[in-house]
Amino acid sequence: MEGKHLLIKQAFIYPKPKEKPKLEGYVFIKSAGYWVDNENNEPYVLDNRRPKPQTKKADVETGEDQKGE
Repeated sequence: MEGKHLLIKQAFIYPKPKEKPKLEGYVFIKSAGYWVDNENNEPYVLDNRRPKPQTKKADVETGEDQKGE
């Protein structure tokens, strides 16, 4: 048997994000564990201008969603 494993050959590869989030104007609050806007103290995750996750979990999926269940 040569080459990649059958499951690896058939696996869906998610594209990597094209750009990193721009955190200019934000500061990380270590005690809270998240980034906030310098001006209005609003958390970065609530900013409508930020890039949206590429998958529902914002990470690489395990394949469960591809089964059509």
